[in-house]
Parts: sequence; C-alpha cells; structure tokens
Amino acid sequence: MGLDISAYSRIEKIDCVLNEHGEPVDPSSKEPLDYDSYTQLFVNNDFPGRADEIEHKGVYSFDDAGGLSAGPYSAYNRWRDDLAKMVGWPKGEYEQYGRIWESHCVACWNGAEGAFSELINFSDCEGVIGAKIAKKLADDFEAHQSRADEHPDPSFRKKYAEFRAAFELASDAGCVQFH
Repeated sequence: MGLDISAYSRIEKIDCVLNEHGEPVDPSSKEPLDYDSYTQLFVNNDFPGRADEIEHKGVYSFDDAGGLSAGPYSAYNRWRDDLAKMVGWPKGEYEQYGRIWESHCVACWNGAEGAFSELINFSDCEGVIGAKIAKKLADDFEAHQSRADEHPDPSFRKKYAEFRAAFELASDAGCVQFH
C-alpha cells in the first residue's frame, strides 16, 4: 500500500445521485456516469481550511488530470521531512507509540504557518486540498525550486517536480486528492 496523488484542474460539481452501490448516476436517466469523467472528493475534516470550496463526497467533473505515486507511506513521510528540512523548519520531537521521535515537520504539525506548512501538516493517506491552498503551495514549490535543484538525492528532486506539477495543475480552479 502507498499514497497516490491525483490532481485536477477546473473542477465543477456534477448534479447526480448515488445508486444503491454508492456510484454516481444521472438523476434523470439513472445511467451511471462515465468513470473517466468524474472524481468523488473526500474532505478530511482533521485538516480544516484545506478545501473549504469542496463538498465532502461531492462528485466533480474536471478539464485536466494528472497524478503521481508518492510511494509507501513511510517513504512519503521521509520525503516530507526532507522537504521541511530543506526550507528550514527546525527539528522537533514528538511522541508516538510510546517513543520519542524527531522530525522537521513538528512545528507545522503544531500549527506553524509558512513554506509548505499546509502540505507538511496534512494527511499522509486521504483527503483533498482545494485550489486556493494548491495555489499557495504551487507558489512555495516555485519559490524553493533552486534549493530543490541542489538537493543531493535525485529521488527527492523527482518527487519535488511531480508534486510541483500536481499543485500547479490544481491551482487552476482544481484540487489535489490524496488517496
């Protein structure tokens, strides 16, 4: 299992109903919607303000889509910690599973705001980030591109480029979905 990321541009809510299997269908004909023409979005309420313009479990059409595999959850969390370190978030401590751990993400997890904070303090498994926050994050990726280019790990640089492309796409009235 791992984290997949889908990015969409110019999303619009679709007028539909869900059938007995939970699949979206046309309200008049009761015909299923074309699977490739929509996405159903899940707002993660544990991270308020990330997708205020999106209806939880709403079904949306989109003009363009892209995506990436962030890899196993553990690899994504290491990448996210490297991202936080790269932009200067200090190393902090947190307790999990009865043990003390260190991470550059701690300040963001505790509510600090700044470069990439909305991504660093977001679910590593499920949820959606709307266009407003996607635009802010796309700007963060652009502003820190030269630092990313100097990162010694080529896989970090590759993932940085993929996430940058996703947030740039989503900043055009779209969203980024974690699933």
